[in-house]
Amino acid sequence: MTFHDEWAALQGDATRTRLNSLPGPGGDAELKSSAAKKQSAVSALEQHIQPDVQKAGSSMDEATEAAAKGFTEWATGAGINEALKGWRASVKALQGRLSAEKAALSGANRLFQGTDIHTGNQIPLLVPQDGKGIQPPFQSRLSEY
Repeated sequence: MTFHDEWAALQGDATRTRLNSLPGPGGDAELKSSAAKKQSAVSALEQHIQPDVQKAGSSMDEATEAAAKGFTEWATGAGINEALKGWRASVKALQGRLSAEKAALSGANRLFQGTDIHTGNQIPLLVPQDGKGIQPPFQSRLSEY
């Protein structure tokens, strides 16, 4: 398969994606959220991904600094130093992005539940036809996912 064939297939898939609550190809129309999976992702970010990115960034710094010192008198040394500045900026940006993703995952469950409760509180209580008692509004099953 050529690049153009693969790209055409991906574009075709993208045009079938639906954002209007209708299921996409083989998809499901219901919003589902898993607090356990989000917590697992947060743990992976904290325990593995962020420390590994920091470690990889530091090891690159050490090796590149050593190479730059070896070429101090050459234009290559200046080029290595510029590349090192770019590398450090990239590592810092990646760490920031990972931290933002971690915060978003941590806050998503609270956001879903808070929105669900707020929406439920906006629905007036219904009085059953028999006139006895008050029926609470519909509560979603978001917490089941």
